[in-house]
Amino acid sequence: MLNIKEIPVGNVFSKTSFKGYSYVVNPYTGCASGCLYCHACFIKQFTNHEDEEWGEFIDIKRWDGVVRTNRAVQGRNILMSTVTDPYNPVEKEYKNTRRILERLHEISCNLTVCTRSDLVLRDIDILKDMNAKVSISINSLNENFVSGLENSTPIANRFEALKKLHDEGIYTILCVSPIFPYITNFKEITEKAKDYVDEYWFENLNLRQPYKNKVLNFIRTCYPEYAAEYDKIYLNKDREYWFFLKHEIMQYCKKNKLTYKMDFRHN
Repeated sequence: MLNIKEIPVGNVFSKTSFKGYSYVVNPYTGCASGCLYCHACFIKQFTNHEDEEWGEFIDIKRWDGVVRTNRAVQGRNILMSTVTDPYNPVEKEYKNTRRILERLHEISCNLTVCTRSDLVLRDIDILKDMNAKVSISINSLNENFVSGLENSTPIANRFEALKKLHDEGIYTILCVSPIFPYITNFKEITEKAKDYVDEYWFENLNLRQPYKNKVLNFIRTCYPEYAAEYDKIYLNKDREYWFFLKHEIMQYCKKNKLTYKMDFRHN
């Protein structure tokens, strides 16, 4: 059962070290999508949720600030979000992301929205007027694989959302993330969306504690044929796979004249 709380906050903007962005906006603490591989689960230790499982709690941030007087964020590049999905399942009822977008609309800023949900289509009117960019994450065309890892929008719906956003003149980004070794087929994914995507982002699966063992156990149980390779990459710290994949992605994007970014990190 999902534990939902509404909490008042003084500000929703946080400075960030994410390259190309000055601030991030996270409408929620926690995320009902509960992705098994989510790096954001570390925030539990700072938000009084240590005894709760990731995906079983969410705090709705109630913010009544006035954006137009916040000169710090005017004209800046803002990312929504980094430790939650702004369109995770509870957004349909609570509309917290929508409220924040309405406030951001009051100023001139460069907003990029990152999500795995087609619920973003609900806000086409305001996103289009803000000249925002929208990134939707997809890391497989296999619905069984995806449903075993996360509680989120079906893959077909995500592709359809990208198409509708593009048709409305909104800049679209397909984020191939996280790339699961030997499972994610980046060429297959990019080819499927080539007619309605403006930019591609590629991010590797970077396993940290406390979710490393959960993901490795998932692979051992559901994809045992790759278990030895995952142990090699994540337990023995062998980065050869990522070295060659990074080169392959670069060559592919250059050959097909794709606008792209790569963020490969290793712990």
